[in-house]
Amino acid sequence: MSDPLIIWLPEDLDDAWAYYRSAADQGWAADDQERAALGPKGVGGTIIVAPGTWFRIFPHSLPDMKSSERLSAAGFAIEEKLAAPLDEQHIVLGKSDDQRVGVISRNQMKALLDRLDQYKIAPVKVMAEYEAFDFDAGTLAVWGRTIHPGPMGYSMDADHEGDNPLSHMAQMNFENAINYAHGDFVRRQTSFVSWRSLIPVAASLAILGIAWLFWQGAEARAMHQQAANLKAESEQLYSEVTGKPAPPNLTIAINRLNRNGTAPQTDFKSLSASFFNGLKRIDGVLVDTLRYNENRGQLTLKLVYPSFDAATQLEQVFASSAGQFESGSVREQNGVLIGEGTFKMRGGS
Repeated sequence: MSDPLIIWLPEDLDDAWAYYRSAADQGWAADDQERAALGPKGVGGTIIVAPGTWFRIFPHSLPDMKSSERLSAAGFAIEEKLAAPLDEQHIVLGKSDDQRVGVISRNQMKALLDRLDQYKIAPVKVMAEYEAFDFDAGTLAVWGRTIHPGPMGYSMDADHEGDNPLSHMAQMNFENAINYAHGDFVRRQTSFVSWRSLIPVAASLAILGIAWLFWQGAEARAMHQQAANLKAESEQLYSEVTGKPAPPNLTIAINRLNRNGTAPQTDFKSLSASFFNGLKRIDGVLVDTLRYNENRGQLTLKLVYPSFDAATQLEQVFASSAGQFESGSVREQNGVLIGEGTFKMRGGS
C-alpha cells in the first residue's frame, strides 16, 4: 500500500506547510502551486496534523448508548467548560473505549477544509499535533509552539521558533489520535488516475493472458460515468467473443456462461464494470491496488475503508447481485483502515 501523506500545518496557513511521505519524499509547500502538487501525493490517504492550539480535549465517563445520543450527551457534559455556544463547536468522541471528547470551532474546521479543498486535498484524518506522537513522548518545541503529547495533551505558544518540523515527522504515530474528519467534515478523496486511459491497457493485458493489473488511488464515487462507459465497452466485447448481441443484464449472462464453462476468458472489463457499479454505492471506499486473475476469473483488491464496518456493507451491496465480494480482515495501518478482498461472478471458480 502507498504510504500516507502527512501534512503538518503552521498557525498561519499562508506560511509554508511541512509534508512527509517517506525519507525520500518530504519537504515544504510554500505557495499555491506547491500545495496543489500535494494532492496527487495523497493516494495512500492524507493525514492533516493541525496546530494543537485550535483544539481542546476533555475526559468523559458516558455510559453505553447509541452513537448519536452519546455525542449529544458529550456536548452537554462539557458545555459549561467550553464558554462558547455548543452549536458553534465540532465535537468528536474518541473511538471505542477512548474516554475522551475532542473539540474544535466549526468555523476553524470549515476554514481549514475550505483551504484544503482549494488544492484538492481530501484528508482521511485531521488531528491535533499533540496526538500525532506517542503519548509518552517528551515535550516538543516546533512551529513557535510548545507541544505536550498525551491523552490530555495540549499546545502553547512559545517565545522561540523551535525545531524544524520535518525532523520529527518520521516519528509520528496516529494510533491513539482523535480524528476530526468526521460528520459534516468528511471529505472524499479525488482520483488522480485516468480510468478511461487504463481501459485499452487492461483489455490488452487480459487478451495476452497477463494475470495482473495495478491501479492506485481510484475513488469509488468518481467512477459513476466511467462505469457506464465500461458497460458499453463490455457489451461490445461480449458480442465480439460470443457472436451474439449483449443481453440487458450482462453480468447474469456472463454468470451463466461461467456455469456452462463457455465464458470468455477476456472479461476483465465486464468484471471491473460490475465491481465499480456496486462500489459507487458506498461512500468513502477507495481502491488502492487491483489485480486481475484470468485463470480464476476474479479481481484481487486492496481497499481503503472509511470505517471498520464498511467491508461488511460492501459484501451486503453485492449479496443480491450476480457478483460476489468476499472481504478479508480490516486493519489500521499508518492511520488508515485497509483490507483485502476478492470479487468474482457467482458460479465462477
